[in-house]
Amino acid sequence: MNNTRRATLIWSLGAVVFSLIGVYIALSSNGAWYSVVSAVILLLAGTTFAARAILSLRASGT
Repeated sequence: MNNTRRATLIWSLGAVVFSLIGVYIALSSNGAWYSVVSAVILLLAGTTFAARAILSLRASGT
C-alpha cells in the first residue's frame, strides 16, 4: 500500500472515531455545558480529519 492511500485511511479512520465520540457525548450530555463544549470540539476535530482525508485522497490521484 502506498503512502498516500495509507495516509487517507488513517485520516478517515480518525474522522470516524472523533465524529462518533462527539455525537455520543452530544447525545448523552444532559445539557451540561462542559459536555456540549467537548462534543463540539470533538466534532470539529472529526471534520478536520475528514478534510485532511479528502485532501490526501485528491493528492493520490484516484
